[in-house]
Amino acid sequence: MRTSAAGNKVSPTPPARPPQLGQVKLPAALTRGVTLLELLVVVALMALASAGAILALRDSPQQRLELEAQQLVSWLEAARAQARTRGLAVRWVPVPEGHMLQGLPPDALPALGLRWRDPDTRVVGGPLVLGPEPLLTAQTVVLQHASQPAVQVRIGTDGVRPFKLLP
Repeated sequence: MRTSAAGNKVSPTPPARPPQLGQVKLPAALTRGVTLLELLVVVALMALASAGAILALRDSPQQRLELEAQQLVSWLEAARAQARTRGLAVRWVPVPEGHMLQGLPPDALPALGLRWRDPDTRVVGGPLVLGPEPLLTAQTVVLQHASQPAVQVRIGTDGVRPFKLLP
């Protein structure tokens, strides 16, 4: 250790070794490390990028309505099949918290999925007749988002083919 106190001998500094083949000597400014400020800037940028990705991955009201519509199509087709098999007059009726099937016995279909997944789902259109006749009249129903009425999904049948999402 070098000191400049009186009476101390100053040891000579060892000579710097020349860089060996394949090694590059970097300036001292590049080998000093990362400052706290640089680290905070990088962390802040990563947080902003993560927030942007999370917001981009959220479901839009249109996607949520399409999911509700697909679930409703499967319910309508299951109820239609039950009505034809049992020879019962079955009606699908919308209610504020979901929908219900009138005319089917309680053991015909489980009642678990008769509530909307998204509480903002609203129905435009009346009850649908699902059977017992194999040929029905053409019927449509519209699902819309409560906070954005312009966001809509139409479901319908021509009476012969199954219910499906309409353009």
